Amino acid sequence: MSEIANVSVEQTSDGAVVRLTAKDPSQVEQVQRMAQMMGNCTGVGQQPPDQAIPAP
Repeated sequence: MSEIANVSVEQTSDGAVVRLTAKDPSQVEQVQRMAQMMGNCTGVGQQPPDQAIPAP
């Protein structure tokens, strides 16, 4: 994953926010799909985008 995306983790009072940012604009969709798959593994990614927990 680190080949195509920068990964950062922000600690929050109620958990953490993981942010994936594409290194190359042409790979944004691929990074978004990877993030969705990560969310599906945890059960979080099954929410529609408009109901997902917003990043601070």
